[in-house]
This record gives sequence, C-alpha cells and structure tokens, in this order.
Amino acid sequence: MASLDELLTALFGTLGPAGSLVILLVIFAVDAALFPALPEVWIVVTYTYRPEPIGTIAWAGLLLAMAVAGDILGTSLLYAAVHRWVVQRGRMPHWLERSMKKWTSFLLVRDERVILMNRAVPVIPMVGAFIATLGWNYRRSMAYVAAGGLAKYAVLLYIVFAIGLAYDVETARWITLALVAIVVGLSFVASWIRRRRIEASTAPRP
Repeated sequence: MASLDELLTALFGTLGPAGSLVILLVIFAVDAALFPALPEVWIVVTYTYRPEPIGTIAWAGLLLAMAVAGDILGTSLLYAAVHRWVVQRGRMPHWLERSMKKWTSFLLVRDERVILMNRAVPVIPMVGAFIATLGWNYRRSMAYVAAGGLAKYAVLLYIVFAIGLAYDVETARWITLALVAIVVGLSFVASWIRRRRIEASTAPRP
C-alpha cells in the first residue's frame, strides 16, 4: 500500500494541479462516451492528492467542474457522432432502434429523466446514443447530465471530506476507496437486478 501511495504521490506531483484536472476531464469524457472508466474512483483519488497551495473547498469545486464538464463533453460527442453519421443518414439498424425504445419503455420514466435515474442505477449505457436515437431534447438532456453529475459527485466528495476529518490522510484514502468500491458494486448489482426484472416482465409467458 505504501508503495502505491508513493507512486500516486509522485504521479500527481508530476502532473500538477492543471494536469490532474485535465486527466480527470478526459476520464469523465471517456466514461460518458465510450466505456466505463470508474470516474468515482478517479475523482476520489484526485481529491485526496490535493495540491498544497489549493484549499479543500476550492479543489473540490474544481473537481466537480471537471466532472460535469467531462460528462457533458463525452455525452455530447457521442450524441453528435450518432446523430450526424447514423441517425440523419438513416444508418441506424431498425432492430437496434426498436430495442432501445422498448428498453426505455419499461423504465420508471421514459424521457430525458432517465438520465437522472441512470445516476443511481445504471440502466442505459452510452447515454449520448440514446439521446440521438430516441430524439430526446438535447438541451434538456445536457441539463440532466449536469444536474445528476453535480449532485452525485458533490455528495461523494462531501463524504470523502468528512472521512478526511476523522482519520489521517493515508487511512482516509483507503477508507474512501473501499467506500467507492462498495458504492460502485452496489450500483452495478442494482442495475443487474433492474435488468433482470425488465427481462422477466417482457419474456413470453407459457
């Protein structure tokens, strides 16, 4: 553990505040556009390796700004790509479009509000593709992306801040990482259960 801590300390020291923020922005954008990149872990790790000249609240605010900006950037890029190169050109496979519409029809909400629900229980991947394919309002969707991300990561950073007040720096890091791992795990379990229930409700009855 100590060696990992030393490695991360050296890494963030080399990157500096600006580099750390840029890397976090890229991670959130990749997570939103392409594949899961565990942004919860990275925002917590980046927070715990706060540069000395920057205050706790200011650093948390910068991280939240990068998280929201990365979510919007990644989602927007995927939306633009799917909308321009697939939807507008009529290249979206009909079976895939039907599947996406059918999937969202079984959720608690069926419009852009799915984006908010997706923060707690990930039920749709690559949100930008859904926005483009289902014709959701882009501005409203981005507002939900921003609001959901801001709320989720603000709560997460507040918990990390509270843990940091009760323990020394190194202990707090491992406690918070364990907490994040539990949160991510429970989120995926909830998503799996939700998908199984939807699949069970749509399966043909004998």
